[in-house]
Amino acid sequence: MLRPRPIRATASLLVILTLWLSPKAVEASKLILALGDASYLPGETVKGWTGAEVKQELGERELTEFALIILSNVAYGALPLGVREQLVEYLNKGGSILISGGASAYGSGGYDAAAHILPFEIRAQQDWRAGPFKPVIPVQPDHPILSGVTFASIGTFNDLNPRAGATEIARYAGGGTAAGARFASPLIAERPVGQGTVLGIAFDLGQEARSGWADGPRFLQNLLAYLVDRSPLEPKPEPTEKAGEPGAILGESEPGKIPGERR
Repeated sequence: MLRPRPIRATASLLVILTLWLSPKAVEASKLILALGDASYLPGETVKGWTGAEVKQELGERELTEFALIILSNVAYGALPLGVREQLVEYLNKGGSILISGGASAYGSGGYDAAAHILPFEIRAQQDWRAGPFKPVIPVQPDHPILSGVTFASIGTFNDLNPRAGATEIARYAGGGTAAGARFASPLIAERPVGQGTVLGIAFDLGQEARSGWADGPRFLQNLLAYLVDRSPLEPKPEPTEKAGEPGAILGESEPGKIPGERR
């Protein structure tokens, strides 16, 4: 008399085959490429905020595998050639770029060569200035990056012009520092480029984050989460290991035999 075959092994086989045939069993994390001063971006903390992993070099990856590129107080000429040459293509595909100010940023960092993507207009080749400490004025108080954030006063920043077509988010209360200046001095602005987003900060984000600014961590979290979420770019999936035939995955079973099956 034939006995009914157990179904447990068959069910297990179906699960294993499903995983084996799946091109991406585990979703890859998004990536952030942080160039320049990354000391204020601890990887585990940023991953907790955004779900993205922070890398400090391009390595073997393509630029379009990174959801966000952070250019943090780094001179334009110090960027890898592969980054400089592909910024426009990267933005056209939907990537996000964060440019932070400092003595090696904007005009002082040679960013005239990238002026076509900046959310500010560069006024001078040396624009890192010290002025009186004054408040930061929110221009777009409902913007997601300002949620729950109160700024400390600012005294050093890149003295830039507002750019037509960009969205100014916050500005320095005293206006430009040039003699007789009567223009607003923007501190935070964003601009769409292609399908992507460029967000500029005209103060040194790392310097402010390390200064003891109480809402600094909240601002960083808002900022990075906003820019990562806006970008559709993801890393290519790692190649999945296929251990030969399905029978090899099942371990000690004979080829064509379901574990637990009696013959």
